[in-house]
Amino acid sequence: MFLVLVSPTGQYSIWPAVLRVPAGWQVVHGVASRLSCEAFAAAARLDLSAAA
Repeated sequence: MFLVLVSPTGQYSIWPAVLRVPAGWQVVHGVASRLSCEAFAAAARLDLSAAA
């Protein structure tokens, strides 16, 4: 199982749920399957590029 994290600078990362979330990063999706997390991160990246 995985999480989607976002850094203070807006970088997204798929992270194993069994590991501690690094300082400064925030959980934005999960605990979920890797496929679900990949889809969430891809959609978030598309949203960011559309806003730019």
